[in-house]
Amino acid sequence: MSAYHIIGDQDTVLGYRFAGVSGDVVEDAAQAKTAFENALNDSTITVLLLTEAVEDMIPEIVMRHRIAAKPPYLTVVQDVWGPRSGRKSLQELINEAVGIRLSSDDDKQ
Repeated sequence: MSAYHIIGDQDTVLGYRFAGVSGDVVEDAAQAKTAFENALNDSTITVLLLTEAVEDMIPEIVMRHRIAAKPPYLTVVQDVWGPRSGRKSLQELINEAVGIRLSSDDDKQ
């Protein structure tokens, strides 16, 4: 059984709490860093949800944890206001990381 936990703004965390997900409300990078580190040290958390805003507050810390590829596994979610503009797609992130452009048959037309 997976234990989920979310770090985000008050409204988003409250919404997830109604679904039974524990969470931490953060308002700035210092709070986000503390909540993230606490979540990493909690062995009951297997999936850690971050809002896009939280990921933007502590990008270096999040990237280091992703590269380590160990639990808790990270998922970035939209907050209650929807997607943030200017975010790179998964395909763009893969292209930057690997240096290979992925394409589909639709791209060839």
